[in-house]
Amino acid sequence: MCGRFVSTTTPADLVSLLGEFGWDSAETLAPSWNVAPTDPVSALLERVDKETGELARRLRPLRWGLVPSWSKDASGAARLINARSETADQKPSFRKAFAKRRCVLPADGYFEWRQVAAAEGRKAFKQPYFLTTGGVMLMAGLYEFWRDDAVPEHDPAAWLATACILTRDATDSAGRVHDRMPVVIAPEDLGLWLDPEVSDRAELHRLLHLPADGEVTVRAVSTAVNRVGTNGPELLAEVADPLGIAD
Repeated sequence: MCGRFVSTTTPADLVSLLGEFGWDSAETLAPSWNVAPTDPVSALLERVDKETGELARRLRPLRWGLVPSWSKDASGAARLINARSETADQKPSFRKAFAKRRCVLPADGYFEWRQVAAAEGRKAFKQPYFLTTGGVMLMAGLYEFWRDDAVPEHDPAAWLATACILTRDATDSAGRVHDRMPVVIAPEDLGLWLDPEVSDRAELHRLLHLPADGEVTVRAVSTAVNRVGTNGPELLAEVADPLGIAD
């Protein structure tokens, strides 16, 4: 799975990498070295512009943890931060989004944990690892809009926009840490992945890849990242690996 990630790339840097798209500076999120479930996340997506009637690509904030449009409430969002890419087009919670509402979430990398057994004078603990390709990972995602019937429809608070990250079986270096990892979209495939008119499931599955073919860099980092409230670039500093599985 992907339960925390790092997102520090600015919209301007993304334009240099991916080409032109729109964004609202008032909605631009601050860099985060510890993005956690239910946090706002930056997502690149395409929707029809209400004013022009044309398909427009934009970077906008979504809440991490997908809430299906048919949900009675938003309480289950923290449980739907990931979707298995192999079956997302079939599962009730994700299939409508897979067909029409796809996005990418830019990330510098993500965290996974391994349990370290108790030893003399030391309690058992979870050792975090940072996995990265060294560049921007365009993690494949799905997004949804959920309507809060308790709020008047004209109130912006009536609508909640949420997202999840697609994953698949991990291989190579990533598989040493966790058996699942996020899938990514190549920059040249963005047009097909984001286009809501593209619905061929086989074609969409073809666009999903493992970051660096699964051969990502793995390093042990401070357990400070285990606390959701901590943030800052120091969280990525390498520490001694108690399990000896880092690169």
